[in-house]
Amino acid sequence: MRLLIGFLLIVIFAVPAFCFPSLALKELWDIPLEQVNSKTIKSYRQDLIQVEEITYQSRPYNGKPVKIFGYFCYPYKAQHKLPTLLIVHGGGGSAYLDKTLRWAKQGYAVLAIDLPGKGERRQRSRSSGPNMDVAILLRSKPDPSYNYLVHAVAATRNGITYLTQRSEVDKERIGMVGLSWGGVITLLTNGQDKRLKTAVNVFGAGYIPEGCTWQKRFTRMDKDELEGWHTYIDPKNFLKTQHAPILFITGTNDHCYYLPTFQKSFAEVAVAKKLLLIPNLRHQFASDMQKTVFVWLNNKLKKEGSFPIINLLATHRKGGNKLIIPAQALSDNKIEDVKLYYSQAQPSGFTKIKWQALNSHYENGIYYFGIPTAMIKPDLMFYITAKDKKGAAVSTLVRSIFLVDLNDGNKTYAVSSAIKHVNKHEPPFYFVDFLNLPKNIKVAFSKQNQAYYIPAMQTNKNVDKI
Repeated sequence: MRLLIGFLLIVIFAVPAFCFPSLALKELWDIPLEQVNSKTIKSYRQDLIQVEEITYQSRPYNGKPVKIFGYFCYPYKAQHKLPTLLIVHGGGGSAYLDKTLRWAKQGYAVLAIDLPGKGERRQRSRSSGPNMDVAILLRSKPDPSYNYLVHAVAATRNGITYLTQRSEVDKERIGMVGLSWGGVITLLTNGQDKRLKTAVNVFGAGYIPEGCTWQKRFTRMDKDELEGWHTYIDPKNFLKTQHAPILFITGTNDHCYYLPTFQKSFAEVAVAKKLLLIPNLRHQFASDMQKTVFVWLNNKLKKEGSFPIINLLATHRKGGNKLIIPAQALSDNKIEDVKLYYSQAQPSGFTKIKWQALNSHYENGIYYFGIPTAMIKPDLMFYITAKDKKGAAVSTLVRSIFLVDLNDGNKTYAVSSAIKHVNKHEPPFYFVDFLNLPKNIKVAFSKQNQAYYIPAMQTNKNVDKI
């Protein structure tokens, strides 16, 4: 018997730790979804909108019940069940009636909530629960259930349950919009809750410790706490399980969630998705964003309109001193504007980079952008945005063009894959002048020469020039 017990202990403790997180992760975030207790505090009308101030129960915190406050607004003359939105604010925010009314006037039932608790700049919050402070947002000790995001996602998922209990709501047309930390919460919710039919993530990203405004806090974390964040809390754990079609929007210079982590997150999402980048924008919800959000929601929840498609074509030379970047932009509506935005910078310092616009030459369905090679010193980062006449806008991911020394007397320009890390180019690469350079070849950078090169051992001795 002792031998058997000893053998079982060896087997149990020999199982690697990575076997457990998937089960623990599900247990951490799971909540009952059947029903939520709610209460209407006030009910009144403003213009043509019915307003209800409501509360509903959410995940307990420290053994105490939690109530979430929200404004539930809808057009009171509606004859049918309504497409519906759940609106989630960011750090320091709360639900505002005037903003909720603006959403409702677009023909939606809308629930805008105060996320749990109070916290910095959130004294007006009417919800109970943990405070929305950075220290609580980033913690994973004494165990991950103390992290604020776990309770915030419980609040949104209970909010979805509340909406499914309302007679005004079409349960098959519920969408979610989140800004900043609300965008992070949207990723976490859409990664777990199949009841959402669409989502809009403004600014939020996964892989947060790789590039964010809280970098120093993550750097100071001990190994166990950082590992706890990566394993249980970071939205990267739910990117591949996004359920509903999702729109990603950010500013190129957002200082909270850096552009590379935003792009890395977008790239991992497998469901239908679109991306919009606003040049030189930091961390505010700009008018360009708002218009595109409504077009997206109307398309997904009302079956109205469509979104453009951009196809980035192969870069090529024109003469000895210009590169041409061609692209297709297609839409059910007339394309109104196509621009290439560029920055003469390497992939670092994203919050301070200046982006400039470049117009195209249009011919036979293709938009051509000419880049003088003299501008590529040593990098030129770029992306393309297309807008149609209905206000729908989409962007390509940011890539980089740079001159590469092949160390065999040849030089060429390389176009990187989407930039997903700060200060780093990753394969696959598209090499402008050569046919048979491996796309997954590694490229190095010489700080002394301020130039890129391919280590000689990797270079094909018989490269064929295009």
